[in-house]
Amino acid sequence: MAAIHYRRADQADVPGMARLPREGEAGGASEDRMSRYLAGEHHPQQALPPRAMWVATEGGSPIGYVAGHLTRRLDCEGELQWIYVVPEHRRTRVASTLLRLLAEWFLAHGAHRVCVDVGDDEARPFYRRYGAVEMGKHWMIWSDIGEVLERPPAAARSDSPGRS
Repeated sequence: MAAIHYRRADQADVPGMARLPREGEAGGASEDRMSRYLAGEHHPQQALPPRAMWVATEGGSPIGYVAGHLTRRLDCEGELQWIYVVPEHRRTRVASTLLRLLAEWFLAHGAHRVCVDVGDDEARPFYRRYGAVEMGKHWMIWSDIGEVLERPPAAARSDSPGRS
């Protein structure tokens, strides 16, 4: 297995990231929507600039990504927009690392209270592992996203698909 690298994503990464989720699988969005989101032209409800996105690559090919933005939605300061890891790399700490990168970004931008719309119940244990709590049927929330950084990376067995 080649080394996994993490870096800030840019527009050139969008086509590869948008193709990662398989048909019918939760996570991500169309190439156009992802591109407009990253460019600050697509605005989820009550989203504020700036936006942040990281990509995980292996051998130069994308294997996962995470994105988030500042917000006023649900009385939060930040929102995790997407997190996705290809099935072959789930339970290998890729999702944990991506979440940690986004948590650091949120904190650097003064966002502590962070929410995520959990579109896939399989992701709930992953978010719980990092301190998120239920907030209604679809949402989970961190009252302080800094908790993510205080918890050790999930063991291979408990690092769930990490997609939303």
